[in-house]
Amino acid sequence: MLPRFMIALLGMIWMHAAWAASADEFVGPFPSWKNVKTDYGAVGDGKADDTPAIQKALDDLRLHPQSHVLYFPAGTYRITKTIGTRRQAHTDCMGIAIVGEDPANTIILWDGPEAQTMFLYDAWYSKISRLTLDGAAKAKIALAYGGGFSTYNETSDMVFQNVVDGLAMATGDNGQAENEVLRCTFRRCSGAGIRTNNFNSLDIWAWYCLFEDCAYGLYNGAGNFHAWHCVFLRSTKMDIASANLMTFSFVNNFSIGSKCFMDWSGGHSWGSPTSITGNRIIDCTGDFSIRLGNAGPYLLADNVIRNRDGNAKPPVILTWGDQALVGNTYTVSDAVVPNGRFRRIDEKVVDRNSIDTTIPKLPPTPPKVARPRIELTAGANADAIQAAIDQAAKLKGQRPVVHLPVGRYKLDRTLTVPPAVDVQIVGDGAGETATVLEWAGPQSQPMLTLQGPSLASLRDLNLHAPGATALRIEACDQNGGRIFADQLNVNAAGNSKGIGVHLNAVDHTDLLFRCLQGGGCGVWAQATGGPDRQARRNSPGQLSILTGATGSSIRHYAVANGAQLVVRGIYHEVSANEPQAVSLADSGILSIDATRFSCKTSPEVPLFSLNGFQGNLTLLTSFMLPVDTPATGRIDISGDGSNCNLLAMGNMFWVNEPGVTTDKVLRNHAIPPAHAAIALSNLNSGKHLPKGSATLDDSGQADDAFVLKMLAPLRQNRVWLPQDDLPPGCTNVRIRRIIVTSGAAATAVEILGLMPGRN
Repeated sequence: MLPRFMIALLGMIWMHAAWAASADEFVGPFPSWKNVKTDYGAVGDGKADDTPAIQKALDDLRLHPQSHVLYFPAGTYRITKTIGTRRQAHTDCMGIAIVGEDPANTIILWDGPEAQTMFLYDAWYSKISRLTLDGAAKAKIALAYGGGFSTYNETSDMVFQNVVDGLAMATGDNGQAENEVLRCTFRRCSGAGIRTNNFNSLDIWAWYCLFEDCAYGLYNGAGNFHAWHCVFLRSTKMDIASANLMTFSFVNNFSIGSKCFMDWSGGHSWGSPTSITGNRIIDCTGDFSIRLGNAGPYLLADNVIRNRDGNAKPPVILTWGDQALVGNTYTVSDAVVPNGRFRRIDEKVVDRNSIDTTIPKLPPTPPKVARPRIELTAGANADAIQAAIDQAAKLKGQRPVVHLPVGRYKLDRTLTVPPAVDVQIVGDGAGETATVLEWAGPQSQPMLTLQGPSLASLRDLNLHAPGATALRIEACDQNGGRIFADQLNVNAAGNSKGIGVHLNAVDHTDLLFRCLQGGGCGVWAQATGGPDRQARRNSPGQLSILTGATGSSIRHYAVANGAQLVVRGIYHEVSANEPQAVSLADSGILSIDATRFSCKTSPEVPLFSLNGFQGNLTLLTSFMLPVDTPATGRIDISGDGSNCNLLAMGNMFWVNEPGVTTDKVLRNHAIPPAHAAIALSNLNSGKHLPKGSATLDDSGQADDAFVLKMLAPLRQNRVWLPQDDLPPGCTNVRIRRIIVTSGAAATAVEILGLMPGRN
């Protein structure tokens, strides 16, 4: 007899005005969550001192004996001293979540001494979401990540206002890395909206954030960040600042009325590649919009910069290093102050009145929505979970929720979601102590299958399937289809021959990975074209990995059978003795931008190998760092080079040996030679270069037409949000905060365009 489950049909849908544009929703709270009012006695009337109640709730959450999620219903919670968590053991604060009802009506208000921190958050594999932290113009920091080192965190739908710094990444000696800052608002921060404070505060990914009336929007004290699709309004000093450098990407942002977008003219210890593309910068109040300093090399592509009325000064000031300017639009002639080594391609000047100054509408906080719910008991078996999924299938069209509370679920049979069922399978967290599905079935079978075309959503789960495929999505390739994955984390149990995520015969569906993480795989991400992919070069689908981080895998990326893959803003941290990042020996297009490759390089094995590869490799504004080895990372081309194209532009090669030249970095031994070029790249070193850096001589033919051809996949890449109104019969899968572990020779996540056996 199957364990019982409960179906709860819940009220009407609550919507924001922009709901149709976001197609995301909040379906909590769940019975397994703790409530700061009903469970701990917080009042939330703006008058009572709620500090003791909230701190007691956070103390329990640190140990999470019963619940991994603390919920704040609507209210104003007055606090008079710093609240927070302090990790003492490995599992403290692991996989937890702090969630408010809505930042518009769920406020933590500071009423303590001046210049203090409101919330000190020492957690990892965690999430904090849907709250407003108001410093009342007295607090110094609204939310500080600090204490122990932390990683794989999400800060989403938060409002930080009336403080010095809104979000401080790292306090004390330990860093804070891999944090997606999503749909947050930073308002009236007299210091910075987001500030990094530690050299290990890396991979802060700001997506769809609003920075309004701050001194700095983002300030990098040490570490790095990326900003995508953010809005900056009236920054009094600059939108994006840095006192130290690593690797950055600033993509498709909007700025209006700020002093400048960025001024990186000094204060940096060493250069690093920076990609500045697709930004719209309107009416800076200072003399210029962008001043490049000791960073670089730089790629500035497809930016639109409008000078304020009456300002005819150049909006872009170049630096002494390497700079590629492609497709930018200005409103004054002589728009660039030349310096260093640079190229300008396909730029233009237009009338300032022709520039669109409309502030983009950011996606709203997902509305709280009532859906039919199926509640499972903790530790339910595969039969019970499958029965819940089958029950949800009868409710399709209503986006029913199957909720798995915190616990360990041992599965001895494959869970299957039928085609066209818009079920949401939701857990209480992705950490190893939260909602964990453990595979106990045959290694030849997947743990969870989404049959296509699928409309399923997965959120806040840990899928642990050593030796087997944890997640398979089948028959997902349709014109207009979409698969969206945010903070998917794919791992192998030790370096293996397995693939982290395999995009197989996905030629028409758009697939977008945002903040992809993981590592330890044979190949972290592989794209393989379908049976007739090479005959369909203009297939509409795009495969994109946009921001993310990994530990070392044996290989990071592979493309085959004509597949096309765009990769931007990734940090590859060395964690294994693997000297090679990419090996291409088939066909396809791979475009990489603003990515750091840290590897134990070898004089015998190239960092990038193209052996008989038929296709294009574009390597832009990336950083090649040898770790604990003198060997410089290099690119080797061999075999048949007749249809092989390489453009390596704006890259930085760190050298731990003297005498490195372009000929050592690029070896084109293909017969016939490949069309291969290095342009605007440099060397950097702490001791092997007299000035700490040096330019690499350009090599190969890289005329304007070739550069534009090789940049096309990146410039044409679409960045989109999930939506409901896709054509009938199309895949529409959404994956958010899922950790997947496989191993041996298995593929952790298989995304199959066709049915199994037909690829």
